[in-house]
Amino acid sequence: MTDQPTPPVPDSGEPAADVPPPPSPTDAQVWAASTGEGSPAVGPGKRPTWVLPVVTGVIGLVVGAGGMAAIGAGQAAAARTAQSAVLTDAVETCDLAGDPWFVVADEGSTLTFDNKGEDQLTGGALEDLVCVLDALEAPSSVLSHMGQTTSMDGRQEESWDGITVAWSYHPDRGMDGVVTVEAAL
Repeated sequence: MTDQPTPPVPDSGEPAADVPPPPSPTDAQVWAASTGEGSPAVGPGKRPTWVLPVVTGVIGLVVGAGGMAAIGAGQAAAARTAQSAVLTDAVETCDLAGDPWFVVADEGSTLTFDNKGEDQLTGGALEDLVCVLDALEAPSSVLSHMGQTTSMDGRQEESWDGITVAWSYHPDRGMDGVVTVEAAL
């Protein structure tokens, strides 16, 4: 007996029983075939199978990021518009629009007030300041702090709901200050 395999039988189309099967692919070949790595383009003008999903994913990320940026910018602009209207609305609620002692400035983000002191001939009324602070829904703790301020306290500051008021008080000059609305980012 010889160690050589017998040739296949021509009429049956099947290899003889002692012909070994073709070799199994290695793990590296299986990985490369499943991920598309190392696979050449198939035929002229053909791309590897991984190109379309990658390009689609990149386009999706770019469109999604651009859309989110546009939405965020629109919301920020709307928030700035709403916040800038807060001070103007409060002044109008108290019938102080055009009053020189309650001036809205900086595109609606600040309100400067100047109340009449004992030594001054002109200035805003304290009742008007209380009306504006009420319209801005200032907590009673802020109103109390402002009412208890003395000339020895210097400049004071309080904040609530994105609004800050800074003021000083002297009996001769009255209560003067600035209300600021926080800018939306």
